[in-house]
Amino acid sequence: MRDKAGGKSPLFINKLGRWLNLFSPEPSPRKLLFFLAILLQLVALAVSGTGYATGDAVYWVSGIVLWLLWFFIMFLIVTPRTDILLQRSRSWLRPLSKTFFYFLLIVGVAEGALLGVFVPGYLSSGADNDFAQALKELEYGFQYNDGAALIHQAADNLLDGKNPYGNGNIIEAFLEFDGSYERTTPLQVGRFADVFPYPTKEQFKQIWESAVQNPSPPPPEMVSDVCYPAGSFLLVTPFIAAGIKDIRFIYLIFVIGGLLYTTWQIPGRRRLLFIGVALISLELWNGIAIGETGSLIFPFLLIAWVALGEKNWLSAIFMGLAVATKQTAWFFLPFYLILLWRTTQPKTVAATIGIIAAVFVAFNAYFIVSDPSLWLQSIASPMTEPMFPLGVGFISLATSGLINIQTSLPFTIMELVVLIVGAIWYFRNCRRYPEAGLLLSVLPLFFAWRSLWTYFFYVTIIILARILIKEPDNYYESLE
Repeated sequence: MRDKAGGKSPLFINKLGRWLNLFSPEPSPRKLLFFLAILLQLVALAVSGTGYATGDAVYWVSGIVLWLLWFFIMFLIVTPRTDILLQRSRSWLRPLSKTFFYFLLIVGVAEGALLGVFVPGYLSSGADNDFAQALKELEYGFQYNDGAALIHQAADNLLDGKNPYGNGNIIEAFLEFDGSYERTTPLQVGRFADVFPYPTKEQFKQIWESAVQNPSPPPPEMVSDVCYPAGSFLLVTPFIAAGIKDIRFIYLIFVIGGLLYTTWQIPGRRRLLFIGVALISLELWNGIAIGETGSLIFPFLLIAWVALGEKNWLSAIFMGLAVATKQTAWFFLPFYLILLWRTTQPKTVAATIGIIAAVFVAFNAYFIVSDPSLWLQSIASPMTEPMFPLGVGFISLATSGLINIQTSLPFTIMELVVLIVGAIWYFRNCRRYPEAGLLLSVLPLFFAWRSLWTYFFYVTIIILARILIKEPDNYYESLE
């Protein structure tokens, strides 16, 4: 049916508009809470970052409170009963969620324009003032971090026939990839042995300026070796061999692939809600922009959890890829296996463990056989090397100076206790709260000596994906 001008009818346009509305059909209340959770996570990150930059304890403590509030909101989301409790709140929760969505979308577009157009143009104009210096610091913040630089270097070393675990050099890597010395990971040794809670910019600069005069060997005060399982560099090596020169584009390919697969698995118009949340998850896209290594395991964990229960073989393969790539994925494995054990047959659990182990061994066997002690030392280094405390969790109380604890032991104990208690609780309750396992996987890291924000940024999207896929079509109507 067409109007008099020969165009498409308003009825068709209205139908199209309703189809493109990610809030239609109306999401259940706990799905609407995702928009609040994402905004809260970004605000918490900003406040914690201000504490790191200024050293002001008020910001550190405020950051802890905001992150705890984020955990609380996420626990509400993974609790189905929340939909019943918030049924009467739909009248204000839906427009509020819309406001959050459009706000974050505008912020994301503005950030892209700022970093992609304004900052390069302004700096290339030759301006030399405090504003230009601030923009230059901002631009450095969106370049390779040390993890990305070392992984890229490891892939290059592999292509040159060298063992990546024995030829890492952060100084040479940052010189090649134009990294900022402030984004290296310091160790509490040598000239940093008596420094606490963290080296200053000037101390970093002194080490750097001395090291660039003679890059080999690298200074002991900076992490300079590949400290991840071999999947971290083996997965990117083919792309680098094919001519991709920026590892962040490789991470983007994997992330887009994982999001596309998950979107395809989500039924009907629920996909729009998932796409909308993914678009405004600025912490995900910012993580890719800085080369955050967690960006690589995110799509593997995403597929592993959304395929669990339907395509267990596919789920096991991707969980194997995750644990073969980065150690933070290991925290997800106990909860993943608990859910599998409680919801399937023992033979399925055994087969899944076999597949995960096979994938891990396939990626790491060559390096284990070549030099077992070097591989083990490299993989264990994040737990054994004297790293400085850093992060957005309870360690902020120490880094801010509010408490005087200069050893990682109390935090390691808390981390283990939270992990064990969480696993026991999940074993008893995983059938009622299956998505809680994802949140419990990262909760111990909030109590760790190093609780970086990047440990938490991808959990939100994975939880939403599972809820959208696993909920029956008549779930929300059944609450009425």
